[in-house]
Amino acid sequence: MRFVSTTLLRFSLTLFITGFTLLSTSAQENSPFSRYGLGEIFNSSHAISRAMGGIGAAYSDGINNNVGQAVNFMNPATYSNYFMVSYDLGLTIDTRNLRSENPTGKFRSNYFYPSYVAVGMPLKRTKGLGMAFGIRPISRINYSVVSRERVAGDSLATIYEGSGGLNQAFVGIGKKWKNLSIGFNTGFNFGRREIATKKIFVNDTTLYFQSNSSTITTFNKLFLHTGIQYEIPLRKRTNAQTGVTSNYYLRLGATYTLDQTLTASQDQKRETYTETQAGDITIDSVSVATNIKGTIVIPSTYAGGITFHKTSSNNRGTFEMWSIGAEYTATQWSKYRFYNQPDRLVNSWQFRLGAQLCPDPLTGRNYWSNVNYRIGAFIGDEYINPDGNGIRTSGFSLGAGFPIKKWNNYDRQFTILNTALQFGKRGTSVNNITESYVQFTLGMSLTDIWFQKRRYD
Repeated sequence: MRFVSTTLLRFSLTLFITGFTLLSTSAQENSPFSRYGLGEIFNSSHAISRAMGGIGAAYSDGINNNVGQAVNFMNPATYSNYFMVSYDLGLTIDTRNLRSENPTGKFRSNYFYPSYVAVGMPLKRTKGLGMAFGIRPISRINYSVVSRERVAGDSLATIYEGSGGLNQAFVGIGKKWKNLSIGFNTGFNFGRREIATKKIFVNDTTLYFQSNSSTITTFNKLFLHTGIQYEIPLRKRTNAQTGVTSNYYLRLGATYTLDQTLTASQDQKRETYTETQAGDITIDSVSVATNIKGTIVIPSTYAGGITFHKTSSNNRGTFEMWSIGAEYTATQWSKYRFYNQPDRLVNSWQFRLGAQLCPDPLTGRNYWSNVNYRIGAFIGDEYINPDGNGIRTSGFSLGAGFPIKKWNNYDRQFTILNTALQFGKRGTSVNNITESYVQFTLGMSLTDIWFQKRRYD
């Protein structure tokens, strides 16, 4: 393959820079929902999945002539479909609107963050063996909440602050036997949780020092995520006039993430301080405790889905014409424990629907007939329960996969730009705080036939 060394160098450099950015990026939003558990669960699925309502258990990208090779890390069984090396990068722009009923108020935030970076490759195409690896955020903690009250005739402001989140570095393998595919992901879940409670008295006649109670917790542990897919041929039909052969399939998929006990270390500090233009200055350290060992229990998650899809082939190749699917996922968050303590969490679930259509890839009469158009919707219950009324979430999505034209007919590199636009809402009229959001995700799938032995110099 021409320019293999240059391509690999660029790929390695890009992966390093993106991975570093992914871990070091701190979103500047203020989300009170991230105060509980391990924070707000990231929507870190692939751009294709986001455009289709979040389905992933029974979805698989990779029909040869659609040139799609997205890394579906939602189900590692799909790694068995790789016929080319694929580099995947996702970036998200997020706009959120918070509304509080008591006290009445509104808050809006806009921010940008990397969603995932991953690589998928065939290990042995003839045997249906492939692998993938990458890094992605799982959750984020970023909030600053102020509570005001009167104590002994003085005004007391309590500030709750938090930052951090959970990240995942993964590697997985998928294997196919005829219509059955099985795979697994493993790697490290790791993260950091910094929380602080500050109390400030507002008084004109008496001097009070502010108090700060802060806790920094770091955690990590290996994880295991498994997946399975089974393809059921339903019907085959050939048009004698056009020579087009159409096949209809039903694909079943399921995933399971084992429960996990993270190893944690915690530093605690209780102090009084004063604010200056140069920053906070400690007046007196009341107590300091370091390297407190503990555990964080993350419960298991399962998902099951079904997809009905059609492929067609002629002298141009084989193409996926359309697909439609549904999925259900659930997690037993009531089993979550942070240093043996529960939180305001409940069992979560979500039901998702998604569809994809490619108008006319068989003739390729124009560019837009080769674009994959996608739409989806979802509804469910969040895992946080701050007010005891639960948090209902719902929304819909749409997007498209845009193939980038090759520079010349001899170039064996292919690029697909996958877009996803999501509109969602968290909370209903029974909740004091509700949130509406719009997310735009741009995913780039760069596919190449690497490591191929040249026949001619």
